[in-house]
Amino acid sequence: MSATTDLPKAPADASKAALDSAVNQTVNGFTDAGASSDDAATCSNKDAANASEYRTVFQDANNFNVKHPLYNRWTLWFDNPSQKGMTSARGTKESWGDDMNKVVDLDSVEEFWGLYNNIVPPSELPQKANYYLFKQGVKPAWEDPANTNGGKWSIQLPRDKTRAAIDRLWLYTMLAAIGETLEAPFPDGVPPSSNSAEDELVTGVIMSARANFYRIAIWTRKAEDTEELAAKLLDIGKQFKVNVLGYDIDAKIGAGLTSDVEFQSHKESEKKKGKKTVV
Repeated sequence: MSATTDLPKAPADASKAALDSAVNQTVNGFTDAGASSDDAATCSNKDAANASEYRTVFQDANNFNVKHPLYNRWTLWFDNPSQKGMTSARGTKESWGDDMNKVVDLDSVEEFWGLYNNIVPPSELPQKANYYLFKQGVKPAWEDPANTNGGKWSIQLPRDKTRAAIDRLWLYTMLAAIGETLEAPFPDGVPPSSNSAEDELVTGVIMSARANFYRIAIWTRKAEDTEELAAKLLDIGKQFKVNVLGYDIDAKIGAGLTSDVEFQSHKESEKKKGKKTVV
């Protein structure tokens, strides 16, 4: 049975060609392993038949069986400290584990949209509630080794004036995170050969709802301890301000309950007047 598709002919043909190529590689590998020509032919016929059964979400939104993997695996967390009368989203070490709820792990585009379409949007979150979307294995806490020496880019927006736009801004922030577009592009578009988490600065993004404002933050693994690192962090801030939030790079936006797009290390944020970098 052939899968129906709403894709234009060229993309549909390209998709089928890619799947056929993958099937052929499997068949060739089977033959190289020493299988007989009859076995290879049988395998080829079976896989060719199965190729017509491959369906992406673009072809069948309800019955797709091919996923589009993300570069990293992510975890969504949620907490609502107001339920315990806490005064800080960070809380205390003793209460953090009890208050934080792991929602789901995801590693594909389809899983992300399935999640996004079935959770409460930021505009409807109660006061002091938080969403945390972090790379798998990294807890959304300062004490996690991946965050201890890092910092965050953030913006604060007035709740009454931003409620209509906050859902879109949070969505764009999450898409930029899972799409790996917050950091400067890899040279030649190729990820680091080491494939080490240490090569990636962004560890997660946070959406916080408060009585009078919303705050969106991007957490990083490191802070500005070298000139090269400071330049990379600045690029993340510019990307966040211009391509995610939609401001002009030279726009002055800090006024009232609206903050500038600013970076501060976690260590500096514990000081009364810690150092900040603004874009």
